Amino acid sequence: MNINDNNESGGYMDFHELLGRWVMERTTRESALATIVKVQGHAYRKLGASMLLFNDGEKLGGISPGCLEADLAERVADTLVCGEAQYIEYDMRNTDDLGWGEAVGCGGAIHVLLEPVDERLQEVMSSVKRSLDDGNACLWRRQWDGDGHVSHKVELTENQALHAAAGAMSVEIYCEPRPRLILFGAGSDAEPLAALAAKAGFQVVVADWREALCCSGKFPDSCDFVIGSPVECMEKLQIGSADYVVIMSHQLERDRQCLELLWPLAPRYVGLLGSKTRAARILEGRMPPAWLHYPVGLPIGAEGPEEIAISAAAQLIAVKRRMLTPVERRNVRGQQGGRHLFGGGSKPAYGGFEAFDPARLRR
Repeated sequence: MNINDNNESGGYMDFHELLGRWVMERTTRESALATIVKVQGHAYRKLGASMLLFNDGEKLGGISPGCLEADLAERVADTLVCGEAQYIEYDMRNTDDLGWGEAVGCGGAIHVLLEPVDERLQEVMSSVKRSLDDGNACLWRRQWDGDGHVSHKVELTENQALHAAAGAMSVEIYCEPRPRLILFGAGSDAEPLAALAAKAGFQVVVADWREALCCSGKFPDSCDFVIGSPVECMEKLQIGSADYVVIMSHQLERDRQCLELLWPLAPRYVGLLGSKTRAARILEGRMPPAWLHYPVGLPIGAEGPEEIAISAAAQLIAVKRRMLTPVERRNVRGQQGGRHLFGGGSKPAYGGFEAFDPARLRR
């Protein structure tokens, strides 16, 4: 299968997804791993963004809107022949340079480490994938010298504070598992949300007591399904504090039961489909926790399943990136005494990390 069949324009992927696709597509073809290891100014992708380039011209993932990939592809052959990494700087801050600058629209400097995927790097990538598949975050440390030699070290960690800016000859990349999104309800309005969330890097699980809806074939192939009542689904799913949930069964009692079961689990995010009046009936006078969002989605005046899915997916991404809208920030400050619940703040000048660190953003 052509790698780009399901990866238009290279396709931006989080590292966990990239590793998953690498395992699926891995053949005898040689490849090189390109990783952004330093950013100065603005960039479309941040520190840690990666892509794979194969010796036959195919590519997996992307690190730019397309302005860097062609040049990197030209360097792959030399990297594979020499068996040594290349450190490349793309400086697009010169607006007079029509090859980059304003013609490209990035306006920053991006430093890329291009490494041949040899046996050693394959072992490291496999180790990182195993950690992420098990739901464990890890810190990937890389050091290189002027001769193109790179050393690697992977450590399991739950402490995002270990993030450090890239040094002259080293970088630390914090790798997180793909977040899990559970949709309670397999109705027609769940289908566009599942599709958008999957493209946005979520591992989507659809839970419903109606088996026929789950087997409709209208959900993305990557979706998992759990059949049963809310109690049965909760037991199977083992929901934790890192999970995202959208309650959308359209049945008041089942939605109320879902929320009741989720309450002591305190997931990262719970969105409740429906009006504020309906949500008030479900809450029954209780003070909503900070992780509950209702009506689900950002307030963009959405109408219909597709627009509601867009607003919900945007909110999921905002929470995932720990970036809230001004309205949400004001609401959170009112509820939390001025604290930014998800570490909201402006993007650092150096471009920030692929996975944002709440502690860093609050500093």
